[in-house]
Amino acid sequence: MTEPFINPYPSYDSAEATASYLNADRAADWLLGHTFVFAELALSARRKVTVLDFGCGPGAVTDHIARRYGARVLAADTAPDILRAARERGTPGAEYHLITDNRVDGLPDACADAAMCSFVLTCVPDEEVHRSVMSELRRLLRPGARLALLNTDPACYGLTFTSVRTGEAATQYRPGDPVPVHLRAGDGKWETFTNYYWPLHHYPELLAEADFTDITQYRPTVEQAEVIADRTLFLSSSWEAERARPPMVITAATA
Repeated sequence: MTEPFINPYPSYDSAEATASYLNADRAADWLLGHTFVFAELALSARRKVTVLDFGCGPGAVTDHIARRYGARVLAADTAPDILRAARERGTPGAEYHLITDNRVDGLPDACADAAMCSFVLTCVPDEEVHRSVMSELRRLLRPGARLALLNTDPACYGLTFTSVRTGEAATQYRPGDPVPVHLRAGDGKWETFTNYYWPLHHYPELLAEADFTDITQYRPTVEQAEVIADRTLFLSSSWEAERARPPMVITAATA
C-alpha cells in the first residue's frame, strides 16, 4: 500500500494550480507526446479537419493545432478557470466547452474527425469515470475517426527526466492510488501535483469496451522525434534521460 502525501495542489482545477501549471516546463511533453499525437491523427495531411481536444487544460495544444494545421478545434475541460485561461489566448478556430458529468456541453454526436485526450485519465481516480469518458469520446467521433490517448509510462515512475518526475521508485501502486507528479517550473523550482496510477493495459481495455477498434500502444523515442519534431524543440535539450527510458505512451484507436 502506498503512503499518503500532502500536495499543495490537490488537483489541476484550481486557479492557483492552473497558474503553476502554465509556468511548468513541458518541452518533453511536446517532443515525445504531442508531436506523436499529431502524427497519429495525421493532422499535417488533412484539411478543414475538426479536432476534439478533450481535457484541453490551459489551451496550449489547442492553440498549436489551430494555428499550425488550420484545424477547427473543439476544446473541452471540466474546470471553468482553465477554460478561461485557454480562451484568453485568442486562438482562431477554437471553440471552448465545459465538461459536465463527463459529457461535453453543446456538442452533437459524431462532430469530430479526430480526438486527443492527453494526460487526462491519470488525473482521475475513478474507473467508472474513465468508462464514461470513453463513451463520450466514442459519441463525439465520426465513424472511422482516430483517437489518441497520451499518458506517462508507469515503468518510469521514480526516474527524473528533463522536467518531470512521476511517482516514487520501488513503490507498489494499485489502480486509482495517488501518485505525486513533480514538474520543473521555468525558474528551476519544482511544483507538485497529483495524478493516479493506472496500468498500461487499462487503456486498451477501456477502448475495446467502448467499441473502438484498431487499438495500438507504443512508446515514442527521442530517435523517432528527431525525424518529425520541431528542430528547435529537439535541440533545446540533450534528452539523456528520455533516450535511456522513453517516458510516455500513446494508445490509439479507431471509432
